[in-house]
Amino acid sequence: MAEQTRAAWTAIGRATGRHRSLLIATCAALVLAAIADESTGYDGPGPFLYPAVAVVVALARGRYTPLLAAVMSALFLYGGFASPQFTSTLTHPSAVFDFTAGWVQVLSFVAAAVFAVASVIRATPTR
Repeated sequence: MAEQTRAAWTAIGRATGRHRSLLIATCAALVLAAIADESTGYDGPGPFLYPAVAVVVALARGRYTPLLAAVMSALFLYGGFASPQFTSTLTHPSAVFDFTAGWVQVLSFVAAAVFAVASVIRATPTR
């Protein structure tokens, strides 16, 4: 009973049904993006920032908090596609590992944004 009461203080603990599944999927997509980003050896802030946003989405109880993940995903996608080095990695599969990791990261960001927006739409208003 104590564990159930503690879980209710988090966003995921308070959510039910599809809303809960969408929050978990958002967090999982951000963690997957961090793993893909780190696996390429890129030395930016992403591998630390993505899980931090996932923790905020999982814990913060605001209805619109998941939109933070959507905005962050959009910004990092924009930054990635603006970088010639990143787009070269996505379009030239000469290095299979970097090519795969780059596409996993892009698809994870897209998934995180879609799941985050869907979770906000699915959330019930708090009174």
